[in-house]
Amino acid sequence: MPNNDAGRKPTELLQLLGDEFIETASSAVEAAGEPSYRVDQLRRWLYERTPQSFKDMEGLPLSLREHLDKIFVLHPLDYDLEQVSEDGTRKFLWKQGREGGRIESVLIPDGDRTTYCISTQSGCPVKCTFCATGYGGFSGNLSAAEIIDQVVQIRSLSQQAPTNLVFMGMGEPLLNFDDLLRSLSILTDPRQLGIGARRITVSTVGIPERIRQLSQAFPQVKLALSIHAADPALRDELVPLNLKYPLDAVLEAVREHCANTGKRVTFEYVILPGVNDSPEAANALTKKVRGIPASINLIGFNPFEEAPYTKPELRSMIAFRDSIQRNYPGDVTIRRSRGEDIQGACGQLSLKNSPTS
Repeated sequence: MPNNDAGRKPTELLQLLGDEFIETASSAVEAAGEPSYRVDQLRRWLYERTPQSFKDMEGLPLSLREHLDKIFVLHPLDYDLEQVSEDGTRKFLWKQGREGGRIESVLIPDGDRTTYCISTQSGCPVKCTFCATGYGGFSGNLSAAEIIDQVVQIRSLSQQAPTNLVFMGMGEPLLNFDDLLRSLSILTDPRQLGIGARRITVSTVGIPERIRQLSQAFPQVKLALSIHAADPALRDELVPLNLKYPLDAVLEAVREHCANTGKRVTFEYVILPGVNDSPEAANALTKKVRGIPASINLIGFNPFEEAPYTKPELRSMIAFRDSIQRNYPGDVTIRRSRGEDIQGACGQLSLKNSPTS
């Protein structure tokens, strides 16, 4: 319950599940001497109109707004900067207070679709060798409030509500599992953000037990698995977490996910020229994922200074796709690169704007 006792940390409203929010807001409204219908007004302001501050909540009495501002935190993230690409992609950089890490989010418009790409950690401990996020170090997990605040603030700043939401930003979502589940509850609760679970995708490099638990908790949420190599030794090099959770064990959990949910998965594969794009690599991939209802999404590496890889040519990506399709019955697509002119790949903007860069 909210209070403003000295030394007590203010409550972060965006951290609260639906019932928790109703209880907490009701107590605050009652303490301010306001009628109970103010709770629903506050709810609609918070989740539907996304104000930048309590002062913006017109229609609520000034005394109530001042009271709420004393006992609650509205936005745990501080807006830092935004970059807009020629293709309409918008990348946002946030700060976790004065001493906190930097966090990236991306808005990707595509016709009648608007996708938000959301982060779950500040930096990433997995340290995939082709991902800029890992080169920037790891500052810690995000709270559910910080995860939700990305969605809320992007919607407020862009005035474009999301049609789809992907957990493909900074960090490994399944290594911040409790806050991931809490944020999914808030995102999908019709009293809160009300985003359909079928429109949400969680991407992971693969933690078998967490994949099973996610399938049980949110069977309608889509799953994407970042493979990047089927050869165990090469995947150990590219995705160091493979040393702890080998791909075969991960794929067994993915098979269970598909069987239990009836849903297909997406396999993500970043193409690194001369490293993982040979015909042999294509054959190894098709053998490894055979029998799993899935599509394969090929992604061209987006270069940054710290990484020892180059950008693939489109013709080489097409050749790799064709090699896969000779032995794979599912869909194989080449993802169109977005936001290259604004460091659109995960971690590039925060790496460029880090205090030590």
